[in-house]
Amino acid sequence: MERIKVALVITELAVGGAERAMFQLATTLDRARFEPTVFSLSGRESDRARSLAPELVARGVETVELGGRRALDFPRVARALSRRLKDGGYSILQSFMYHANILGRFSGRLAGVPLVCSGVRVAERDSRLRLALDRWTRGLVDAWVCVGESVARFTRESAGVPADRVYSIPNGVHITSDDLTAVGAPPPLPFGRGRKRMIGIGRLTRQKGFDELLASASGWATRDVMRDWELWLVGDGEDRARLAAQVDRLGLADFVYLAGWRSDVRRLLADSDLFLLPSRWEGMPNALLEACALGKACLCRDVEGVAEILGENVAYQTSGAVLTGDWRARLSRLLSDDELRARLGALNRSRVCAEFSVESTTRRYERLWLELLERRMGRFVQES
Repeated sequence: MERIKVALVITELAVGGAERAMFQLATTLDRARFEPTVFSLSGRESDRARSLAPELVARGVETVELGGRRALDFPRVARALSRRLKDGGYSILQSFMYHANILGRFSGRLAGVPLVCSGVRVAERDSRLRLALDRWTRGLVDAWVCVGESVARFTRESAGVPADRVYSIPNGVHITSDDLTAVGAPPPLPFGRGRKRMIGIGRLTRQKGFDELLASASGWATRDVMRDWELWLVGDGEDRARLAAQVDRLGLADFVYLAGWRSDVRRLLADSDLFLLPSRWEGMPNALLEACALGKACLCRDVEGVAEILGENVAYQTSGAVLTGDWRARLSRLLSDDELRARLGALNRSRVCAEFSVESTTRRYERLWLELLERRMGRFVQES
C-alpha cells in the first residue's frame, strides 16, 4: 500500500510546547501508512543549539528548514513551501502555531494539497488581528484541530468556524513505567541553599502570567516560606528583562531564580516539589501534562485546558486568578502540607497515564486524517 505523504508545518523548531507536540506526532506516526515531512518556516543559525531538527533527522523524519527570519521573508517562504508541497505530492498538510497556520493555508491551497488542517494550540484572547486573520482565511481550511474542548469552543465562537470543521485532540505525554527514575541525577543547583522548589515553565511573555505571580508574592512569600522554598521560572522570552527588574524591585532576588532556557527542563521538573501555572490563557499546557506525568502537585490559574487535564483532581489545584486571596490561600496550603502535595501528585500521575498518552493522541490524528481524506476525495470524485 502506498504511504500517504503528510506535511507537518510549524513556525520554528526551538524546543517549546507546540514544537514538542509536533515532534511527538512526527515520530510516532504509523510509518506503514504515513510518510511525514516536517517543514519549519524558520531555520535561523541562532536556533541551532535549541532546535529539534537534529533529533527529528536522527529519528528518520525528513526535515526542511525554509530559512525565514522576519515577516518580510514570508512571501518567499510561502512560495518555497508551495513548490515543495506540489513537487512532493503531499495529501495532507497539518500546521502548528499561528504563523505556520496562516502561511500553510495559502501554500497548501496553491499546491493543490487535498486536505489542509490547522492546529489551534491556544485561545488567542489577546490579539484581535490574529482572530480577524483566522476569520478571513477560514475558507481555506478543511479542519481545525484544537488541543482541547475549551479551545474548540473558543474557535467556534470567536473565529466563527463552522462546528462541523472543528475537532478536539488533546496533547499527549510520554508515559512509561520508569518515568520517575529515567530523568537522571538532579543537576547542580546554581541557586538557593537546598530548599524545596516550586517551578514555573514557559516562554517569558505576558501570556504566561509570571508578572502576576511575582506581584502576588507579598501575600504568600513569608519569611518562613522563603527560608524553606525557592521559586524557579524556567524559560526565555521578551519579558525577561522586565521580570528581572520586578524581582529586584520586590526584594525577591534571594528567593526567585530566572533560570533562562534549559535543555534539562524535565529533569528540573522531576526534582521540584510543586508546579505553578499562572497563565492568562492557554490551550492544553504541555508543561502541566509533564508535571502531572512526573507525579507533581500543581497550582494553576483556571484557564483553557487545565480542568481537562486535572479532571476530578481539580480541587486544591486551581484558582480563578493569581492576584486574589483564593490563590494565596491555596498556594500557602500546598506549600505547608507535604502529605497533600504527595497525594495530589499521585492522583495527577494516575489520570495522565490513563488519558493522555502520546500514542493515543497520534492514533486520533491518524483516524481523523483518514476519515477527512476519504470524505474529501469521495466528494471530489462525485463532483468530477
